[in-house]
Amino acid sequence: MNSHTFWALVRHEFTCKGNRRKLSRSQSTIQWRAIYLTILALFGAGTAVYYAVHGQLPLQKLWLVAIGFPYILLALAVAMLKREWDNETHGWWLTLPYSRMALVGAKFVAAWLRVAAVCAGAFVLILLFAGMIALLLAPYTSADVLSTLLTGLNVILIVIGYGPLILSFGLMLATMSYTTLRPFTPLLWIGVMICLSMFYNGIHVLFPQSFPGQLHLLFPYSWAVWAGMGISWIAAYLLIRFSAWMLDRKLTI
Repeated sequence: MNSHTFWALVRHEFTCKGNRRKLSRSQSTIQWRAIYLTILALFGAGTAVYYAVHGQLPLQKLWLVAIGFPYILLALAVAMLKREWDNETHGWWLTLPYSRMALVGAKFVAAWLRVAAVCAGAFVLILLFAGMIALLLAPYTSADVLSTLLTGLNVILIVIGYGPLILSFGLMLATMSYTTLRPFTPLLWIGVMICLSMFYNGIHVLFPQSFPGQLHLLFPYSWAVWAGMGISWIAAYLLIRFSAWMLDRKLTI
């Protein structure tokens, strides 16, 4: 497979709308979901404004929303592969004249690009929100906005850098559920959730101060963080290869 064909697969996965059955739900259901999400967003923004008005909100703490990012990554990766079975297109997908590694790899790259897009959107929104607070409320200054910007870059680096490992785990778990290795998936799900919990307990290793901290330096990480990131990329590659192997040898359609 040449690079042009592979990136065509990535574009298809990136722009795919998802589960047709879910998309065919009534318009009212979709509208109510949008209303619930809007109410949740307004509640979060309102709470932040309340504490900001009382001078009790370090703007860097807006990045506490990043606590949910790893779970979003995991769910996104699972959905990317599960979609083929939900749409009943897995037969067509698996008979494409490309290797299993290329098929899974395209889903992985598309998922990673979606993560990058979500992080960019979150970064812009949080920075705009912090800027508005600094403009409207006297206790806050441009220095707080700058610190929020640096904190955001530091947080996003961790999400983007370690995201491939989480995405590859999600693809592996989703793939395994359609293979003869299915009985192992509950144990692996428990293990993944424990690992994510341990990540938050050990977040002080990644940041010089308590998360999200007053990070005035750009990328203030020790060599261990960068080394761990490199090792996680190697592990992600191996997990993707394992998923491709399961699709090739252990599949039960």
